[in-house]
Amino acid sequence: MISLKNQKAIKWGVIITGGLCFVFALMPTMFFDFVGASDEQLKGMGWPVDALQSDRASLLSSDAWRSLMFILLSAAALWLYLSNTLKKQHVILIVGLLIVGDMWTVNKRYLDNEDFKSKRKVAEPFSPSMADQQILADNDPNFRVFNTAVNTFNDASTSYYHMSIGGYHGAKLKRYQELIDAHISKGNMSVLNMLNTKYFIVANQNQKVAQRNTGTLGNVWFVKEAQVVANADEELAALSTINTAEQAVVDTRYADLIPDFTMDSLASIQLTDYKANHLIYTANCTQDQLAVFSEIFYDKGWNAYLNGELVPHFRANYVLRAMSIPAGNHQIEFKFEPTTYNTGERISFAGSAVLLLLLLGVAYTELKV
Repeated sequence: MISLKNQKAIKWGVIITGGLCFVFALMPTMFFDFVGASDEQLKGMGWPVDALQSDRASLLSSDAWRSLMFILLSAAALWLYLSNTLKKQHVILIVGLLIVGDMWTVNKRYLDNEDFKSKRKVAEPFSPSMADQQILADNDPNFRVFNTAVNTFNDASTSYYHMSIGGYHGAKLKRYQELIDAHISKGNMSVLNMLNTKYFIVANQNQKVAQRNTGTLGNVWFVKEAQVVANADEELAALSTINTAEQAVVDTRYADLIPDFTMDSLASIQLTDYKANHLIYTANCTQDQLAVFSEIFYDKGWNAYLNGELVPHFRANYVLRAMSIPAGNHQIEFKFEPTTYNTGERISFAGSAVLLLLLLGVAYTELKV
């Protein structure tokens, strides 16, 4: 038999939670008017706002009935357990199925069967244009494309086939946005060259065509001189006057990292392997050199290595990486190794492991009983 205390607990739990759901189900407009902040604006645009508000009330009512059903089923399972009709394992299974059913039906509102397709059935979201086909014929995969035939910095289609100068991201680096505003949007070719812009996509009548940029500086290059400026504002402004193929502009805070160098006309440096988080270069020079890399400078995660040893690198040309290269043959690597991410991964893994062990322990204990 169920104790009087347990009977009261279940009864009042059902009355309070179920009663609220019952009231909301029968009279959804008693407590809410279902008027949205933009309803007046929608009404001015010709929207049937009254019908929209009625739909909102109907959704609350149907969800209240649904919640009441789950409350009654859960209460019934607990009642049967306390009256020794159901075993504990069966109650856990029933409540678990109710939770899964609740989450499943709600999640299906956002992702239904049409949102899940096998990989072989998914067609390419973007058909390659004539320009895309021209660029894809280039055997060198490590360059960037500037698509002027679309809204360059609010379009992601270019990135489906190419490394793009533009594109959209909700967390774009402020420094790169400033470069866009000050130089890229104004067509500063010296800046576009340092960003390794090998192709432009332009609209030609009813077609998109690719135009090759012969002035691109590639993935990395040596410069003849470094111009030191007082601050970041001057660094950004100097990009209007320097020739990025031969000069680099560097904030004074990094002045100590600039080598005492003379340009070696026979020196060479090139990218030999590219991954999103690991880049490898080889260099050969008879004198110390200053190399500029066409990659965004981000010292909160990227580390530079010379022949396997960690070495400093610094910012040049407002957004790019630069590094002193000593005389000789060398391998240069950039690795993305953010300490905060790695620490978070370890904490997350440890937390997940502890939670899994606890769940397994509880399940073992309950099944054993």
